[in-house]
Amino acid sequence: MATKIAEARRKANLRVLQRLDSLILDIQGSATHVVLYEFSVDSQQWEKTGCDGSLFIAKRSESPRFKLVVLNRNSKENLEVDITGKFQMQVQEPYLIFRETKEDGAIRIRGIWFHDNAEREAVSGLLTRIVSSLEQIEQLEEKHSHDAEALGVRQQQQQQQQQQQQQQSGGGGVGQQVAAASAAMQGLSVSAAAAGGGGGGVATDGSADGTKQPHRHHHAGNNLVLDKKSLQLSLLSLIQDERFLDLIHAQYLKVAQARANREKHGGGDGGGGH
Repeated sequence: MATKIAEARRKANLRVLQRLDSLILDIQGSATHVVLYEFSVDSQQWEKTGCDGSLFIAKRSESPRFKLVVLNRNSKENLEVDITGKFQMQVQEPYLIFRETKEDGAIRIRGIWFHDNAEREAVSGLLTRIVSSLEQIEQLEEKHSHDAEALGVRQQQQQQQQQQQQQQSGGGGVGQQVAAASAAMQGLSVSAAAAGGGGGGVATDGSADGTKQPHRHHHAGNNLVLDKKSLQLSLLSLIQDERFLDLIHAQYLKVAQARANREKHGGGDGGGGH
């Protein structure tokens, strides 16, 4: 019967705590009645703060994972203290003393007086174990963060080195890369000479008089020939270069103009036949 009453009381207290903090999951420890004191630097004495009531060590779903809460019976101003690996406390009878840092950086020395000494020992032991575990976890997280940052720096350096190597293997200087890309693209474009002659076809290995000409790949001595990988590297390094884009755009305009001329002349010849 006593166990059922204690469990019902624990659930009721948990609901109250969850109204204060919706991230609270469970109650890890508690004390029936405590009084909060604060050490006065001016008077060098402990002074009551007006906060007393039940104390709870609550577990949360997010950081900080634990919180010390005193539900104040005198007002709505409860005591809520985050428990982290840096939480500092000690037991000096009749108080459990801890340090609390204000938002402005000032430090408060506070003491919690327990009506039941056994409850003070139980709460201080629980807090010691929690703080020790959190300190180890935070140290591991800090080390992991530093390792991840160092890894990111190394990866960035490796990427920069790879980009430099790609630029070097793609050709010496922007001018040479433009010339190389232009030579490689000539085999894929419409010949300006053939387009201007009105033949209406794509440039082939045959000349205007039908004489068979040597294939372009036989002129490796006069033209820069790129393999697939070199062409890829050259294009990757040139895609953001304005001169390269000007070259591509000029070639495009030349082909478009030649096509328009062919269509115009072809349309005129067709009209005269009728």
